[in-house]
Amino acid sequence: MSGFGIRAFKKHTLEKSQEVIRNYIPHIVMGENYWSVLTFLKLRNKFGADKVKFITPNHYDKQSILNEWKCSVGKLRDENTASILRDINPRLEIFPSTEEVLFYKDSKFHEIGGRAKPLTLLEDEEFYTQKSFNYKLENLFNDEEWNSLDDILGAEQVNKFVSKINLTTPKDLVEKTNFILTTGEAEEYHCEKLYYTQSPKSFFKLISNKNELDDGIAAYCTSLEERAALSIHFLVDREVHDKKQTVLLPQSQTHEWGHFIVDFDAYDPSIKKQEFRSTMFIQLDEVNEEELAKKVRLLKRTIERTFPEFAKARITEHIHFDSEFLIKTTDDFDAHLNNTSDIHFVGIGAPTNRDNGEWNSLVYEARAICSLSDLLAD
Repeated sequence: MSGFGIRAFKKHTLEKSQEVIRNYIPHIVMGENYWSVLTFLKLRNKFGADKVKFITPNHYDKQSILNEWKCSVGKLRDENTASILRDINPRLEIFPSTEEVLFYKDSKFHEIGGRAKPLTLLEDEEFYTQKSFNYKLENLFNDEEWNSLDDILGAEQVNKFVSKINLTTPKDLVEKTNFILTTGEAEEYHCEKLYYTQSPKSFFKLISNKNELDDGIAAYCTSLEERAALSIHFLVDREVHDKKQTVLLPQSQTHEWGHFIVDFDAYDPSIKKQEFRSTMFIQLDEVNEEELAKKVRLLKRTIERTFPEFAKARITEHIHFDSEFLIKTTDDFDAHLNNTSDIHFVGIGAPTNRDNGEWNSLVYEARAICSLSDLLAD
């Protein structure tokens, strides 16, 4: 009998250790970017801090946002989109650059649109041949939110890796559950509404019972195309280029490897520093540490040959790889589903409710800003 008792005790202990911890929050924001933070803050203001959670795999704070921003080349490059964003949020203070985009060819710079033509522009590079618009992303936050951001996020974010999402039919009218998020730690997060700020394509991959997902939402998620990019921020102790300007530097004079897209800030004589950042699109077969390191070395050699002062400078650099740098949409015909369903997409891959074909020009942050505006208007 004593042996049976021990076995029964071990079985009971094992079963008890495998009990799943259930957490219920009506509104869950899921993602690892500043769009998730903005969405969380807006919902927190609307529903209260106890009704909203921000779930992200790694600790995320104000410095995380600043690191993203400082590596980012200008991604607003047409007047129509600029006008849309001014109407949505005048605080962004949007104004056009005064300098034309340059490309480097035959040992000298040329303006886009002149008689000389750049070397072959690869997919999605032509977007950067237009002059950029300057704007203040920090003004997406109000002053109070921005000043207390670390305190809010430190107390209220949940750092968990979500391994799968299950769609379910609510059985409890008080704790209405449409989504179950499993963390892989014998823990589940249940919610009525889910706000997803990464690529909708990755959301679709996480769904365990895809047959339960609305056909329109499934079609939208699977139609998206993701483009990866490697971006580097440089801070140098001398003037490397004499203008605040975008320049396109060919990665090779003999191969169609595309261009390095480089955005220079103006040299600041008061601190004897200049900042600039460069982005290059990356193919999936190049996404490994060795190949990315080769790309960084090639970029530095190219800048040194083009801007000799760079070779003499003391350099501080910050590297950022983004597998969802650009999310290309084919159509927004199912955008209304974003407001009528319990899953809301916010970010650069979200559907939007723009009319008159405006959705077609909305890419990068412009699309994300519009999707956040659509959410707040719901």
